[in-house]
Amino acid sequence: MRCAIIGAGTYGQVYYSYLKKAGINIVAFIDDNPNLQGKEILGIHVIGNTDLLSVLKDKYGIEAVYCPIGNNKVRVKLLEKAKLNGLDTPCYIDETAIIANDTTIGEGVYVLAGANVMPFVKIDDYVMLSMSCNVAHHSELKKGTFISTGVNFGASILAEENTFVGIGATVMTGVERIGKNSIIGAGSVVIRDVPDDCMVAGVPARVISKKF
Repeated sequence: MRCAIIGAGTYGQVYYSYLKKAGINIVAFIDDNPNLQGKEILGIHVIGNTDLLSVLKDKYGIEAVYCPIGNNKVRVKLLEKAKLNGLDTPCYIDETAIIANDTTIGEGVYVLAGANVMPFVKIDDYVMLSMSCNVAHHSELKKGTFISTGVNFGASILAEENTFVGIGATVMTGVERIGKNSIIGAGSVVIRDVPDDCMVAGVPARVISKKF
């Protein structure tokens, strides 16, 4: 199957390396940065911008896309657009990740090396789990959530849509809900629920910005 990566920047290049190793046939990058369009990166052409999602299948014979973009809303928007245009949005789960039985995983979920997901976790569409993060049992990660490298995410916690948890943060068991569009700063320790549309940081984490 011929596939493309949305985003030709450094993170897209990293995912190209992972996907290539996994035997996935990446034939193109697409990127909205005009300075990258028309260039060749890692031997792969940047064929144009994301407007091409509407013609990738018919014009280029590309059947699936991966979108490893860290901005949650942008990633979700582009993958949903790809789906509407008849493209597949496959998962990528690194061979070293540990995904327990009785875990539910949606479409377009990316799980990197060393991630550990316990039983009865629900992972919705377009979630990203970075290296060596841990997600404890009975938690739920809603659409577009991003769990960064080295995060410890406790049990029975609901992360609402587009939650972003920064590198090395800990969300303690006992927290019930992380609000939609929230950002948890790197290294923070979250001991209480986080409202919608907030940025929290610190040990313990406190709200430092609202409706950013």
